[in-house]
Amino acid sequence: MVITWLSDNYIELLASVLGILYVILAIRQNIWCWMAGIINVALYIFIFLNARLYGDMALQVFYLLMSIYGWYSWKFGKSKNKEVLVVTRLTQNSVFLLLVILTILSVGFGYLLSFTNSDIPYWDGLTTALGLIATWMIARKIIENWLVWIFTDLLCVGIYYYKELYPTAIFYLIMAILAVVAYYKWKKDMRKNNL
Repeated sequence: MVITWLSDNYIELLASVLGILYVILAIRQNIWCWMAGIINVALYIFIFLNARLYGDMALQVFYLLMSIYGWYSWKFGKSKNKEVLVVTRLTQNSVFLLLVILTILSVGFGYLLSFTNSDIPYWDGLTTALGLIATWMIARKIIENWLVWIFTDLLCVGIYYYKELYPTAIFYLIMAILAVVAYYKWKKDMRKNNL
């Protein structure tokens, strides 16, 4: 039992380090963030499966696909009149649409997860929905993704503490702090690009 716990914690620690590396590289808008993200999510698929956080596990599969999309988008995507994808803002219509999508996804995922042995299906569903939306936003370099991540990461700190995933709870606290830094860095880049 102790050996399993230690090996699981090492996997959690490695996944956490890679996640932090992902955010640091994303703050700098370095395309290699996506490779760190791919390895990070592969490890978290295993971790969340063992913790019976099925929504979070499914979210990691989505993150894997979005990491591939994000790499492609950052490598080949372009913004209006720009050779590369630049940081932009959400429109008011997009905010409303994303709130509707968030509500539908959160309730839907929570409902589906209530049929599993998850003891927090609606919280798991909410973090899953938030993660889907924030990941899509970062792949498109939409600055508000960092605001969504701050909220999501702080919510995850409580969930993972409750689930006794202490290294992961600490990781998400660090991620929330990094998301604050990222928001201000991307905001500065937006000003530089006159957006």
